[in-house]
Amino acid sequence: MKVAQTHRHAMNVVVFGASGRTGRLVVEQALDKGHSVTAFVRRSLDGVSENPKLQVALGDAADAGAVDAAIAGQDAVVSVVGPNPRRPDDICSLSADRIIASMKRRGVARLIVVTAATDIEGGFLFDKIVRPLFMREIYEDKERQEMAIFKSGLDWTIVRPPVLRDGPRTGSYRLAVGSAPKGGWRVSRGDLADFIVRELPRKDYIHQALVITY
Repeated sequence: MKVAQTHRHAMNVVVFGASGRTGRLVVEQALDKGHSVTAFVRRSLDGVSENPKLQVALGDAADAGAVDAAIAGQDAVVSVVGPNPRRPDDICSLSADRIIASMKRRGVARLIVVTAATDIEGGFLFDKIVRPLFMREIYEDKERQEMAIFKSGLDWTIVRPPVLRDGPRTGSYRLAVGSAPKGGWRVSRGDLADFIVRELPRKDYIHQALVITY
């Protein structure tokens, strides 16, 4: 699919998981486009310059009250909440439940969520040992997260990156509905954030789960 250019209008956006490596880039790029951003973090937001359109909300994405307070007054919600690989839990699906319930209560429809591409070939070691033995709980949690989003009735877009790398925003990447395109196994966090911010005001991929890759 060709990534189209579109007119962007300023929105109020809350980003859950804003302190992560991808989340910080989403916050920065959304601010660059003139959006007002609420960065939802557990402790602090480091590495992002002060901006009059930036607010920081401290809280836990599993805390329904904190999530609801952050979503109040927003036009769109972005979730880049990720698991702790060293201590798998249900934070992805649990935060999705909290976010969806609050969005319905608050009348906010637009939701973009980052999950993970599960059908890429990672090689024998990853596919046969690492993923089934050490990452099974993480992938099961993300499956529950996606199922909740599918059933939400919101204007959702799911973005499934494969292997994420720290790298620049190029604006040049491939998008595929459903399964990963042939040969696509990596993408930079800068380009993942680029697509999320581009997609915020658009209706191009409503109710679509997309793989983004080079």
